[in-house]
Amino acid sequence: MSAKKKAIADLLFGVQIVGALVFCGAYFLRSLHDVTGSSLVQFGLVATYLLFHLALGVGAHRASPSRVTRQTIATYAIWFVLISAIISAAATNPAYRWNERETTQLLTAAVLTVIVLAATAIQRRKLSDPMVKASFAIAYKSVPQVLLAWKFLAEGASGTPGLSVVVGHLTILIRLGQIYFMVREAGWDRNRVWLAVSETVNELSWVVATAAWLMV
Repeated sequence: MSAKKKAIADLLFGVQIVGALVFCGAYFLRSLHDVTGSSLVQFGLVATYLLFHLALGVGAHRASPSRVTRQTIATYAIWFVLISAIISAAATNPAYRWNERETTQLLTAAVLTVIVLAATAIQRRKLSDPMVKASFAIAYKSVPQVLLAWKFLAEGASGTPGLSVVVGHLTILIRLGQIYFMVREAGWDRNRVWLAVSETVNELSWVVATAAWLMV
């Protein structure tokens, strides 16, 4: 990869980290006093999704080690730490209440887990297979984000800052850009393919959640 492309990749990484800090910082501060429309289940599933993407990043690095794959690993690790902070803020807010929509999110994730495990067994794939990891990531991030739209419409969404909504889209698109440079640097492998698929579905589901956020 040329020096110019490396500089662009480094810039994307830097902007991604700043975006993560802005997204999670705004959410953290809001969660300290307003959790309307927030979901601990959804946050917990996001943290799980990040672990699966971290595993995909590690797999991509093992297949073709590079500077960009190291940045990708760091990206998901930092997001995991920051999302964990949001979980702690929301969980300690006395106004937070579990309801049937939380239960629905949890049960949906459980059903999707069983489906992915069954499909994995039928196809005789290993749990370490990139497609399996991406399927879990979609089950734990994208599908819950669609259900989050339902929660927004039913309860309101004042617990979700507008800044986080906008920055959420920007950081997903930047991560897709990082994946693009991973491919330009070392070519396609199944880890890179399924990272791209999962992040694309992530963006589409965040569009659905954003539409609901705008409606309330």
